[in-house]
Amino acid sequence: MIRRGTVLIVDDDPQVTHTFARLLSDAGYAVSTAADADSAIRTLETMKPDAMLLDFRLPEVDGLEFLRRLRTRPAHASTPVAVITGDFLLNETITTALHELGATLYFKPLWRSDLVAVVDRLLSPAPDPAAQRLRLLLVDDCAAERDLYAMVLQPDFTILTASRGDDGVNVATRTRPDAIILDVSMPGLTGWEACARLKTNPDTEHIPVILLTGVEERDLSQHAMAVGASALLRKPCAPDQLRDTVIAATRTDS
Repeated sequence: MIRRGTVLIVDDDPQVTHTFARLLSDAGYAVSTAADADSAIRTLETMKPDAMLLDFRLPEVDGLEFLRRLRTRPAHASTPVAVITGDFLLNETITTALHELGATLYFKPLWRSDLVAVVDRLLSPAPDPAAQRLRLLLVDDCAAERDLYAMVLQPDFTILTASRGDDGVNVATRTRPDAIILDVSMPGLTGWEACARLKTNPDTEHIPVILLTGVEERDLSQHAMAVGASALLRKPCAPDQLRDTVIAATRTDS
């Protein structure tokens, strides 16, 4: 198999490390692992990975401090890094500092396709500013969440919005966006029902749909596949993760 690049995974959870390493190896990446910051630094003495996946909550030294140390090393000052964490309570000061140090932020869990898309994006050249922008429809009855996602995704997409499921279906039918983000829990037509309608309409069946949910229930992934969704993400969802999921879905469904 032709190797697509080398990835260093830094995470103190052996199950996460093993799973990520196996999935990326299957996708053609060469993978090395480290369980803490010190062992990662020792690993970096003998290798220069093409990209790094970094857990935020590491023993003794957290991901932010590790990144600060990493960026002082000339050989790794510009290494692409994705911070992947299960901590949804990171404050704005921390997330801003991570971005200033050149890292992107994602939340666990990640589907296999999402994980590979994260690494693919890390190793991809910056997009051409002249390239045609994708049109993204956001459908959520919560104005605060809808406006927040619209604000953070606007640099990458042309944003359309709707506040109800039935309105979202109508907007999608009329404008044919490149992708749709649907909140699952909405009054009236739910995200599940809206997605099912979109996928049974010949005018919109080709449009990838990403569902967002704050509900913790079994079989949600199976339900998402049954109604034709391209992905299901749990709230709160990091903007980087949401953006990359949309881009990956448009490429897969094109």
